Amino acid sequence: MIVSLLDTDLYKLTMQAAIHKHYSNIDCEFTLTNRTPEKKFTKIAIDWLIEEINNLSNLRFTDDEINYLHEKLPYFTQDHLNWLKTVKLTPNDEITINLIPEDNDEDDTLYDITISIHGKWEIVTLYEIPVLALVSECYFKFIDTNWTINNQPSTDELITKLSNSKCLKLIENNCKFSEFGTRRRRSFQVQENVIKGMPHNDLVLGTSNVYFAKKYGFNPIGTIGHEWMMGVGAILSTKQNNGYNGYLMANKLSIEQYADTVGKENVGLALTDTYGTKSFLKIFKPFANWYIGVRQDSGDPYEYAKMIKNWYNEININNKIICFSDSLNVDKCIKLKEFCDNINIGCSFGIGTSFTNDFDSSPMNIVIKLKSCGGGNAIKISDNWGKNMGDQLTIDNVKKLLGYVENKWDEGDESKRCNK
Repeated sequence: MIVSLLDTDLYKLTMQAAIHKHYSNIDCEFTLTNRTPEKKFTKIAIDWLIEEINNLSNLRFTDDEINYLHEKLPYFTQDHLNWLKTVKLTPNDEITINLIPEDNDEDDTLYDITISIHGKWEIVTLYEIPVLALVSECYFKFIDTNWTINNQPSTDELITKLSNSKCLKLIENNCKFSEFGTRRRRSFQVQENVIKGMPHNDLVLGTSNVYFAKKYGFNPIGTIGHEWMMGVGAILSTKQNNGYNGYLMANKLSIEQYADTVGKENVGLALTDTYGTKSFLKIFKPFANWYIGVRQDSGDPYEYAKMIKNWYNEININNKIICFSDSLNVDKCIKLKEFCDNINIGCSFGIGTSFTNDFDSSPMNIVIKLKSCGGGNAIKISDNWGKNMGDQLTIDNVKKLLGYVENKWDEGDESKRCNK
C-alpha cells in the first residue's frame, strides 16, 4: 500500500534534514496513540498490517525522486541528497507491535494494538506517516467495510466529485487551502481520488503529500511538526543538568537550528503550540520576520486568532498569516476566513481528515508522537489538554515552570472530535 518513501508529509523530509544535520545518531522512541479506542482489530487485519509495515523495508529514494527533491527543495545540500539515497527502514529491528485482546467471550476476538518505533531519530522519523496511513487503511479494509457517502455507495468517481465540490466551495469563498490528509486517509486510493478532484488554482496551495504533489503537479507543502521541538526539548533536558528547564529552551534552539538547515527565507510557518503558544510568543519576536506566519493546531481557533493578531500589532508587524490545521472542514474554514477578515489578518487552511476520510462512518483519530529522544522524555503540551502527550510528571513540572494555564474549550475532547 505504500509505494514510495515520498508517500509522506513534506515536513517529515524537512525535519529529517534538520535532525540529520544537528542530531545525527541520536536514539529515540515513538508510540502510537489511538484516541478512538473503541475501534479495534481482528487478527487477520493485524496480520495484513504487519506484512505491509514489513514491506517498507523494500523502499528506497530513487534517482528520480532525489532529482525531484533537488528541484523542489533547493536548500537540501548535495551531501544530504546523497545521504538520502542510503536511507532504508528495517521494521523487524525498529518496530514492535503488541496485541491486547478484548476481554469478552466472543469467538471473534478483537484487539487493541500498541506500536512502538525505536532507533536512530534521523531514520525512524520516516515511519510516522506511512504507519498511521496503514493503521487507518487496515481498519477500513477489514473492520469497517461498509463505505458510504451520504448513504450512497462509495466510488472513485464520487470521491473525486465530492473533493472537487469542496474545493470549489472554498475557492468561491476566497479560502486558501492545502490538502493535509495522508495520516488518517481511508486508503491510498481514496487520497489519490481526492487529489484528482483538486483544481489547479491560485487558492489551492498544494498538498502535504510529496508523492501526490509530484505525480499531479501540485506544490508540496510543509515545514515542521511538533516532533522537532519535542525532540530538541527532550535532548536539552539531559544536557548540563538542564532538567525541566531544557524544555523552556527548546523553542528558541529549534528555530535557530531549523533556519540553519533550510535558510531563514525557507522557514515558512511557525508551529507555536508544542509547549503552549503563550510560551512560544515570549521568544518569537526576534524571529517573527523570518516567517510568513504561524500555524494553529490546538485550542480555540478564534481565541488563537485574536491573540496572534494582537501580538503582531504589539510588535508592529501586519503582513503575516495564520494557517489553521486542526480538525477542519469546509464550513469551519469559511467561518474562520470571515472572522480573520473582520480582525484584519490573513489566513490559510490545512485540511486533512475531512478530505481523505469523509464517509458516513467515523474516521480513526490516531497519532504517533515521540516518547523519548536522546535519553530525555519528549512531551507535547499544546493549547488543549486533550492533545497533551508524554510523561505526565514531566508535563506537570514543565507547566509549572511555564506558568501554563489550562483553558476550557467545548471542542477539546479528542475522543469525540472525529465522531459523526
